[in-house]
Amino acid sequence: MPPPDGCSINSAASDESEDTEPLIGGDEIPPRCCSARFNLAFLMFLGFTVVYGLRVNLSVAMVAMVNSTDPDPDGNHSVTNACPPPSGRENTSNNFQQPAGVPHYNWDSETQGWLLGAFFFGYLCTQIPGGYLAGHYGGKFFLGLGVLGTAALTLLTPLAAKWGSYWLFALRALEGFGEVRLTMSASGGSFGAFVALPLTGYICQMLGWPTVFYICGSAGCLWAVFWFIFVSDDPRTHRRISKEERDYIIKTVGPQVRVKR
Repeated sequence: MPPPDGCSINSAASDESEDTEPLIGGDEIPPRCCSARFNLAFLMFLGFTVVYGLRVNLSVAMVAMVNSTDPDPDGNHSVTNACPPPSGRENTSNNFQQPAGVPHYNWDSETQGWLLGAFFFGYLCTQIPGGYLAGHYGGKFFLGLGVLGTAALTLLTPLAAKWGSYWLFALRALEGFGEVRLTMSASGGSFGAFVALPLTGYICQMLGWPTVFYICGSAGCLWAVFWFIFVSDDPRTHRRISKEERDYIIKTVGPQVRVKR
């Protein structure tokens, strides 16, 4: 038997009021400055900056790493005494100026292409597994460990290059495996590419191309330290969040559900 019309109207009005009624009053919203929410957004921005810096640094450093004055078909030899450029010639990709004693490698264009693309071999293979693992173990652990692992591998780039192009290819593929798809504070990615591209060229010229990977790798490791200290998967387990902000997040966002499919 259908309910009376009055009951239907009252029920509809009640449902509409529940949908439009805010979960928390406007005067109870905690300040954004120095909050856990702001810290998370800022750390995500810096994380994207580091991640994209680790991704594009080889594209610029490759110009300084390759010695085009002494071609070698094997592409694995290290040449520490490259021929100096003629006086009066402008600095081009064939005579990139950098400190003495920095090794050069005789990689042809095909080898360079494989090395530059190696990152994306590992990167493409982790999209689906990365989403599953992040939902299973939490974003804090998975993202922090991914960036930390990529940064640590970046520190080994000069050593891998010294061992040969195959070792460097494998290392870059592993870096791509660690940089799973990130979806927050994506503006840091554009900022990271904007900063890393010109800065890498400057560092190569002033300090030598190995320094690029040492600086980028160290920046990633330092970021991971702050990430694990200041970020939590759930506001209930956050060690530095205020009670006011914790209650606000819980009431507005609602309980988090782990997907285990």
